[in-house]
Amino acid sequence: MSLTITYPPLRIVAALLMIVIGVSVHHTETLLLLLAVGQGWIGVYRVPLSQFWRRLRLAVPFILFSFVFFSFYEHGAMISIAPFLQISVDGLGKAFVYSARLVFTLQVLTLLFNGMPLPVFFQSLVQLKLPGIFVELMLFTLRFMEVIRDEALRMLQALRSRGMQRKTFFSLSAYLILSRLLGSLLLRSFQRSERIYMGMMSRGYRGIPPAQDLEPYQSTDIARLLLWVLPVLGLWLLDLIYM
Repeated sequence: MSLTITYPPLRIVAALLMIVIGVSVHHTETLLLLLAVGQGWIGVYRVPLSQFWRRLRLAVPFILFSFVFFSFYEHGAMISIAPFLQISVDGLGKAFVYSARLVFTLQVLTLLFNGMPLPVFFQSLVQLKLPGIFVELMLFTLRFMEVIRDEALRMLQALRSRGMQRKTFFSLSAYLILSRLLGSLLLRSFQRSERIYMGMMSRGYRGIPPAQDLEPYQSTDIARLLLWVLPVLGLWLLDLIYM
């Protein structure tokens, strides 16, 4: 029997439950078990590690920043790593807790989107009664993110062709030019969004996402949901007992 939840809205509910329960875990030992469970699910479903890494690499700067920040910000027991440099043991523990929660969330999201196209995901949100305006905002954000990026690159190229150079890391004149570029980019984006909106309205758009067919609900989906959620719930209860 396949362990994949076939009904997409139920799959989203299972992933949200796992994330909510997982980020409520506090202890290092329990978090290590939680990460092992998440990585085990990735292995069971044969999810390519490249999919997980694409999400994890975006979180690496935040993870590194948390270790640097909490190591010097927190008080308590200190360890010396240099004659004039000490870091907090409690800070390292707190940074690990936050980082482990973030990594587990990325593991669950990797499971959620494995084999689930984005149109199916957004249609599932509609089935879960999420207001259509939020679904449309997410759709337009994803659709036009690349458009705005390409427009910004063209504007930067135009500035370089006119002789703009940033010779040092801190250049006030260059930053002033870039701030004007950002304002111009926002104005262009607003004008383009108005043109797109008027064009969609002329073609019958009324702010309601179109309905699409989803995978049918199966009686075994509840059992699969429990198979996803119960291990995480058990670790959360273990964490409570450990406290």
